[in-house]
Amino acid sequence: MKINWGYRVTLLYIGFVGLISYLMYRSMHEKVDLVTDQYYSEELKYQTRIESKKRNNALQSPVTITLNDQAVTVHFPEDFKQKKLIGSIRLFRPSDSSLDRSYPIQPDAAFNQTILTSELKKGLYHLQIEYQLNGESYYAEKKLVVGAG
Repeated sequence: MKINWGYRVTLLYIGFVGLISYLMYRSMHEKVDLVTDQYYSEELKYQTRIESKKRNNALQSPVTITLNDQAVTVHFPEDFKQKKLIGSIRLFRPSDSSLDRSYPIQPDAAFNQTILTSELKKGLYHLQIEYQLNGESYYAEKKLVVGAG
């Protein structure tokens, strides 16, 4: 049985409409997490973050971050021991905001702060450290892949 060209065009059009309808349905039910709910106010603060990051990088010994299988360790410089250090450490998960974590800065005697990776799900995190020292704000960040090794 031979199908004439009119039926072929109709079948092609129906298939195209069905495909587009399916893709619309899938995209409408896709979860979309924004980096922050206050996107515009955060954008206005971005220049201050750039300046804070420059101040951190200009330090004689800036904050360093290491990751191993058991923990994420934030190393604060020895120079900070005699000064008042306040701030927070945020683990931001781009793919799922419910997995974000925030910790106040509370270094130990060696002036390190450790976050156990057992508290975190495997995947990509952006570690963001915002701190104040002598009235100046500083910022450091690093991308981490937890559970990759």
